[in-house]
Amino acid sequence: MKANNQAQYEERLFNLLNLDDEGLEVVKQAILQNQLDDAFAVLKQYFIERTSPRMYLQKKEIQQVCNYVHVHCSEEVQDVLQTADEVVSQTFLFRFQWDMERTRVPVCFDRLIDWNHIQDSDVEWAYMLNRHRYWVALGQAYQLTGDEKYASTFCLQLEDWIDRNPVPSAQTRNTLTWRSIEAGLRCSNWIKALPYLIESQVMTPRLFAKMLVSLHEHAEYLASSFTGWSNISNWGVIETSGLFQMSVFVPEFKRTIHWQQLTAERLRETSRLQVMKDGIHWEQSPTYHHEVLNCFLDMMTLAQKNKMTMEASFTRSVKSMAAASLYWARPDHRQVMLGDSDNNDIRSVMTAAAIIFKDPVFRFAGWEKVDFDQAWNFGPEGIRYYEDCPVQIPPQQSYAFEQSGHYVMRSGWEEQALYLYFRCGPLGGGHGHADMLHIDIHAFGKDLLTDLGRYNYSDHTPLRKQLKQCSSHNTTVVDDTEFTEVIDTWQFGRIASRTSTEWVSEPNFDYVSGSHDGYIHLDDPVYPSRSIIFVKPYFWLVVDCFRSQNEHTFKQFFHFAHGQLSLSQETGICRTTNENDANLCIIPIQTAGLKAEQSEGVISYEYNLVEPNQHVTYERTGSGTTSMMQVLYPLRAGETSIPIVEKVPVYLYTGELAEDNSVEACRIVIPHSTEQYIIVVCHRAPSSHIDSYMVDGTQIFGEVVLISLKEKVKEITVIK
Repeated sequence: MKANNQAQYEERLFNLLNLDDEGLEVVKQAILQNQLDDAFAVLKQYFIERTSPRMYLQKKEIQQVCNYVHVHCSEEVQDVLQTADEVVSQTFLFRFQWDMERTRVPVCFDRLIDWNHIQDSDVEWAYMLNRHRYWVALGQAYQLTGDEKYASTFCLQLEDWIDRNPVPSAQTRNTLTWRSIEAGLRCSNWIKALPYLIESQVMTPRLFAKMLVSLHEHAEYLASSFTGWSNISNWGVIETSGLFQMSVFVPEFKRTIHWQQLTAERLRETSRLQVMKDGIHWEQSPTYHHEVLNCFLDMMTLAQKNKMTMEASFTRSVKSMAAASLYWARPDHRQVMLGDSDNNDIRSVMTAAAIIFKDPVFRFAGWEKVDFDQAWNFGPEGIRYYEDCPVQIPPQQSYAFEQSGHYVMRSGWEEQALYLYFRCGPLGGGHGHADMLHIDIHAFGKDLLTDLGRYNYSDHTPLRKQLKQCSSHNTTVVDDTEFTEVIDTWQFGRIASRTSTEWVSEPNFDYVSGSHDGYIHLDDPVYPSRSIIFVKPYFWLVVDCFRSQNEHTFKQFFHFAHGQLSLSQETGICRTTNENDANLCIIPIQTAGLKAEQSEGVISYEYNLVEPNQHVTYERTGSGTTSMMQVLYPLRAGETSIPIVEKVPVYLYTGELAEDNSVEACRIVIPHSTEQYIIVVCHRAPSSHIDSYMVDGTQIFGEVVLISLKEKVKEITVIK
């Protein structure tokens, strides 16, 4: 931008402001006297000294937060300082917890930063560069150290970006720097960074004015277009968050009231459309669920600080999302890697939710003390509230998200608890994966069975498509045919839909079942279903059933977290072999005709990161009704004894042996215990007296029956 044009750009600011607002009288007077440098200087000082609106931190609170994080968040302080030092040297590595597309390899620019740089054929790198999250780190580093190099770097990069990236005349996605999602995120990050840096002498009054003009351009760009697609996409929430924060940050702009009206309308619609009845974001990815939730929480934070009223329906939606996060999370406080998701810890999100909603259950799910990010968001007042807030254990353990199709079984709320996650719901759009009937298992502090993650969003590597496919999930496949057809990074062909789900949760057991229509297109249609029984607090029985007329080949996939495992070809028993961690043993019930194969693979715990892992595939052929059943038994670190598992014959009550394609049963004897269990599974719902069976001397009638024997006391429970 040439010097004359630059001056004109900055001077546009005076036409954008309500100069009759209280406090701007001196600015207006300087303009009338054509003393523009004085006007810029007075305006900057006005912003430094004003006490309203309240943003994330007031000027007097910043040093208190610095003192707090030095004491309680020393590791995060070092991460921020390291990031800031890298940015000073024009080296970029996107490493923060909620950076949507993190990187592993630093990229350094010797001279000018190429704001359109694409690294390794992945355009997401350019998008991350233009979101400017690292500028917040520069501001925090400046406050933590007082070193002017951080302020100087911010100002140089800010001016360079504004000069070389003019706002488009209309919204476009054909850009690396001005997509609406980046514009929304930049608004948030610039507004969070500025209060930490505004008092530096390097932040000249004219540069400050230029920044305000650019923020105004951002706001108008975001306000200019909002489609039905925006209403239903996480982009719409991110854009609205940026526009909302702008409308709070500079009430002196003439357009502020218009922006506030737009954000109110957009929040009403996005929260209504995107948040399902059970609190899950419809895109079915925990990473994007939490990205949307973080945006909502940011807006609620500023609304509360400025005594702004949010609509009750919006507030309910946000609280339901936080509650969903709590019940969805694994015992190690991390989100499942469903769809396009990474292995993120959600305690910071729950800490924010606890402060905003004054909720002791959310406090239970948060950090013990306010973490680094939320200390900067809520300041001393939020830190004090959190310290004093009581802690309440959630009222439920296992939980069903029936509308979105997520089911969580857990033995308790301690970090060593047993946890199984089951998925049977809608795909969720481009961020969804072909994961119908998938399960995760976490037990005794260890991730055992898991989704393999997303790796990246580039079609230049076959791994992206591979990790989205059915066979990369802990589910079943028929005839090596995908039940949901993945075309590329964002597109699908044929998509399976759930056909039924059922959920029962009791103190001693949980039960879930689900089925889908992913194979009705075959010449001989196949109808797959999966049922899971959790006998608390010991084990799960997984029952996969396939109904067809002709013969087909059926496969089950079990993908393990990073580590080693062993597989017995004789028994089909598979077990992980972690020396100092918990382990999982998979014990097949029917071994006749069952093939088992162990293979190498990869797992991606975060964007752009892959590690080796192993998986086991079980295979069986059959026609009519074919089942595959396994006991999944977790072991504590150091434990080696596994249960005795045996198939139990089932008889008609008239004495004849029942066929396996009608009913099956198994006995599980818990090691070093007097407890044993028999589980009976009927492959069709009983409809007449002839469907009453005899099992181990006990007559039963039901589709799924649990027989418990403890110290010679027998208890029969009809689960279904």
